[in-house]
Amino acid sequence: MSCTWDDDADCSNCELRGELDCKWEGRLLLRFYKIGSLALVSGFSAFIFIGLIHSWVPLIIYLVFWAFFFGFFEIRVLCSHCPYYAEDGRTLHCLANYGTIKIWRYHPEPMNTYEKLAFLGGAVFFMLFPIITELHVIYTLLDFAGYLNGTIILTVLTICNVIGGCVFFFGLITRICISCVNFSCPLNRVPRKVVDTYLKRNPIMKKAWENKGYKIDSGKWD
Repeated sequence: MSCTWDDDADCSNCELRGELDCKWEGRLLLRFYKIGSLALVSGFSAFIFIGLIHSWVPLIIYLVFWAFFFGFFEIRVLCSHCPYYAEDGRTLHCLANYGTIKIWRYHPEPMNTYEKLAFLGGAVFFMLFPIITELHVIYTLLDFAGYLNGTIILTVLTICNVIGGCVFFFGLITRICISCVNFSCPLNRVPRKVVDTYLKRNPIMKKAWENKGYKIDSGKWD
């Protein structure tokens, strides 16, 4: 059992208190949603607008990718390595991908290189596909004088999407990834000293990391 889900864990006297977001709190989940809200709202608004004036295909593609990536792929390559995934039950309760059905077993070992690359590739597609689609449609509409208002609206939505994407990325790096317990995520920025202390409090995860060559107290890999 991960101490993240251990009701008997002595969190009040833990030296990591305030260093990690290692216990579920609704306010922390809400923080994640707030950081990503502008990108999410502007992106889907743009897809709907594109559907109304041009084609629904981009929205369909994005929804299919969304369901596959967050409901199937990401929870294997990323989420299944997180201590939050160690909770009993079939539903993931975490600070980001909350409510996802857990179809994979828990993997206490760190992510490998292929999983990291796969996650990053999916994340890049998730962030860039809406913006690239919007720019393509804007370029297409410039050839049609009757679509000037539509071009202006979509341009504004695209600008909001770009700003929202930047807010989301830098919000992750500066506010979430610095205290996230999914330590092997390629975006994680928790200091190695804090990682080592958490691993010492969680023997199953510690052993899995050591079996993959991680050296406690040195922060290095074999």
